[in-house]
Amino acid sequence: MKSIAPLTNIPTNLGKRHLEVMDELERILDKGESFSTMSELAKRLKISLRTLYEIAPSKEELIVTTVDRVLKKHGKIAMDAIKNHSSPIKKLESFLRVANQAVGPRFEQFTSSLGNLPTSKPMVDYHEQYITNFIKELLDEAKNKNEIKNIDTQATALLLGGLGRYFQSKNLIKNLNQTPEQTTNFLTDIIISGIKLENL
Repeated sequence: MKSIAPLTNIPTNLGKRHLEVMDELERILDKGESFSTMSELAKRLKISLRTLYEIAPSKEELIVTTVDRVLKKHGKIAMDAIKNHSSPIKKLESFLRVANQAVGPRFEQFTSSLGNLPTSKPMVDYHEQYITNFIKELLDEAKNKNEIKNIDTQATALLLGGLGRYFQSKNLIKNLNQTPEQTTNFLTDIIISGIKLENL
């Protein structure tokens, strides 16, 4: 897979206690709850403020780091979903079905927690680029195995990888007849059906 630059502001050497704290914070964000300061969160979790600052230097970056971890765990689930398939196009269909859940109801709370945090964009871009690169890899493999038509795999990967984020826009959600996840799955199915060769 094409390599992408790692996120520089996301810690990679967290200890067991730090990960337990992030699990607790994940549950807080998942319930749609909020906290105004790092001190308030430390009191709620009954931990030292120092422990929080060992994870991230600010409330904003703590939220971004936690959501990044949630997305990585979800990504692992998506990768696990394709293990039983040998066909690249079947892998792609299974992968996208799970990946598209990232714009579903459960992830809505995490998205709202990010709000307009400036540090969230590089993290979200990173995950979208990773997904797009993996989709292209599967499309290239499917093309080589004559499972799909002779398409521009880069353009198709960019489209499939960005659909969920596109329909998450608050300006678009109000005009959708279905949820962003349902809309993304609907269009994903149309696109994949359109590029498959007739014998599949």
